[in-house]
Amino acid sequence: MSAWSWLDARAVAAWEDFASGPEAEPDRERFGKALQRPDWQTAYPPQVFTAEAAAETATTGLRLAELISGFPRRVFGDDLEAWAAYLGVPAEDAALMTEALRRPRLRRVATAFMRPDLVLTDDGLKLVELNVATSLGGLSTLAPYTAATRASAYAAFLAERGMPLDAPDTAKTWLEVFAGLVRARGAGPLRVFEATADPADLDGGRRFFVDMLRSAGHHVRCGLVTDLQLGDTGVTFEGDPIDAVFTAYTWHETKAFVPPALTRRLMELDSAGLVDFIGSPAAALYDNKGNLALLHDPEFTGLLTAEERALVTRSIPTTVRLRPDTLDRALADRDRLICKPASAYGGKNVEFGSALGERDWRTLLETRLADTDERYILQARQHPTTVRLPGAPSATERELVLAPLVFGGTHAGVFVRHAPARPQSTINASNGAEVAALLTVREE
Repeated sequence: MSAWSWLDARAVAAWEDFASGPEAEPDRERFGKALQRPDWQTAYPPQVFTAEAAAETATTGLRLAELISGFPRRVFGDDLEAWAAYLGVPAEDAALMTEALRRPRLRRVATAFMRPDLVLTDDGLKLVELNVATSLGGLSTLAPYTAATRASAYAAFLAERGMPLDAPDTAKTWLEVFAGLVRARGAGPLRVFEATADPADLDGGRRFFVDMLRSAGHHVRCGLVTDLQLGDTGVTFEGDPIDAVFTAYTWHETKAFVPPALTRRLMELDSAGLVDFIGSPAAALYDNKGNLALLHDPEFTGLLTAEERALVTRSIPTTVRLRPDTLDRALADRDRLICKPASAYGGKNVEFGSALGERDWRTLLETRLADTDERYILQARQHPTTVRLPGAPSATERELVLAPLVFGGTHAGVFVRHAPARPQSTINASNGAEVAALLTVREE
């Protein structure tokens, strides 16, 4: 399937007709106001994909999320220290992560929320990372974006032509998975605390998240995790009891702002049944990009089935850990490699070998080898397909990342990002990419 055929030709033709009429520009303005969010660019018009493209994205995402999150157990069994050592996780960090993973409930929660990022290339979908965290980007985009689309004049125009739009119910799936992770505590609503770590991020644009929880009948409080009171009988916030603590922060924020003793106490209270800790450090080992290197490591590829080896070859670019024994290879293949932090997110500190001279590339790699706080991976650079999207504000060709949300092993929609083609840049909202949801025509 070519990249262009991923878009539904019927909707492409319909947009041309709609765009020539008087409603297009007012519709764009209403759409933007409905989704206004600081520092995010929301794509308009909504792009409509073929059913085949949507199914391929969902199936590939689900299969990759299952394989990548499950393979470390196949390699290391219950030897969590060996897994952390392979990833090169600093000892203090590994101690907290492995302690969480040894608690059965926290281990089950660890992989409940995943998002594989798939770059669209001429050779198909290529996974560049698997995000595993409660604070996944995309959740607070998909449901509002789909709702704004359904309320748009453009969607009404398509419906009149027999093309009603459809997308998975992201919020419904999330709430169902969340319900399976918390424990019943008698009558009355569940009292949820949305925990932030960074004091500068108390208003992080998560209004949708709070509204979603309230729509299910839950009571919600928000604040800094360090402001919780952790006692022998449970957790309170400003005198009110809390049933579930949901972390809206990353592992890097945990390290920077959350005392390990506080995290350990939440883990203990969860094991005692006194609070549900949704978002412990148990997810951090799964979220590490070094797990992709496991799938390409000759020592372990014999543990893959023939079907899995074919999936890895087809969908996961060659990935290796940056180590002294891989330095010579990295120097020789500079133009074909990128270097990424293993535990960072949002396209941060990604370096393209092709953007640096030989000396600067060597200096970068040697500096990163000496970094005691972070480990790095080397990955074969992917070249995204460029497509011209109907109605995009720029006439330039654009590159796409399709990121299926996987909640509790269930497909929950696709977070779409696209940006003008740039020689060395990640397609990420923090780098100016526009965000959207993957929509299809509902066949009736």
